[in-house]
Amino acid sequence: MKDFRELDVLHAAHDLVVEIHDLSQSFPESESFGVTRAIAHAALNIPRSIVHACGRGSNDDLKQGLQQASGYASELEYLMLLASEIGVIDDETLEELVATLTDFKTKLSEELGAL
Repeated sequence: MKDFRELDVLHAAHDLVVEIHDLSQSFPESESFGVTRAIAHAALNIPRSIVHACGRGSNDDLKQGLQQASGYASELEYLMLLASEIGVIDDETLEELVATLTDFKTKLSEELGAL
């Protein structure tokens, strides 16, 4: 069983959630399409999937949790692109978020490769 606190991929996921949280402070309160809420949900589910899998104990569970986190990362990337297109976030912010997400995906691939 791996301790989630020791996984680089979890630290990268945590950084992503903190960045999304900080950004969300500037989101419009009444964004009627629900994109901002979906962004927060997808972002939070990335580290939650990893932590949950670590708690289950086996490498197979961890692999499954990392794959689930990858799915949420793809969902988050799409939602960020959509948010940019509808004017919720600007292009500069999108670039910063994509860079953080890319760092996470790199660490995710490394962790999956090590299993």
